[in-house]
Amino acid sequence: MRVLYVIIIQLFVFFACPTIAQSQSAEEDARTGDLRLFQNRYQEAIASYNKAIERDSRLWKAYLGRGEAYAKLGDNPRAISDYTRAIALSPNHTEAYYRRAALYMERHEFTEAVADYSMVASLDSTYARAYMQRGIAQHRLQQYAEAVDDFSKAITIDYYLSDAYYHRGVSKLSLHNPKEAAADFSLAIQILPNAAHYYKERGMTYYMLGDWKLAEADMNKAIELDAALKPSVEAIKKMFR
Repeated sequence: MRVLYVIIIQLFVFFACPTIAQSQSAEEDARTGDLRLFQNRYQEAIASYNKAIERDSRLWKAYLGRGEAYAKLGDNPRAISDYTRAIALSPNHTEAYYRRAALYMERHEFTEAVADYSMVASLDSTYARAYMQRGIAQHRLQQYAEAVDDFSKAITIDYYLSDAYYHRGVSKLSLHNPKEAAADFSLAIQILPNAAHYYKERGMTYYMLGDWKLAEADMNKAIELDAALKPSVEAIKKMFR
């Protein structure tokens, strides 16, 4: 009986060792891909991830990395395909959903983006940027009240997330609430005082509220911080003259 046990163990080691070694080599290839990705050597990164996947077709992190490399090269369909495969292999990994959602946003597929950001939030309720990005997608779908709720949730998690205040202000403008919008733009400016577009948006809001002096000051500040905004700022000024 003992001899039979030893034989079984030997057979297990004989057949398992190549698989273990292959898996370790796949991990090494994936790490090389990560390094090449960090170095912005995207084609080389893809080649390394390809090797990893050839060795271990279930290595989800290789699909995640290769997807990012494809995204950096502007090949969004392949990137989305790889993120989808990574999700299938590791459905509890937030980053694959988050990155795929970002590509859906680029393609103006906002409903799909909302679904992915919702998955991120369900997996990690402290992921402030997932709520903020979902809010942006909701706004693009003209679901302004839902967008405001998402931005508020993001702010609850990360008080210093200035873009959440900014985007909440934009959604409040769409809800015809310029007073609260101006307050949100002011909070965004307190956190990030050199963001020119914050001043431009608040300046336009002050025009809506009839406070021309504050509006002009904000518009001038926006141009001071970013001269490229001058044409759009001048266009807004003409609207209210």
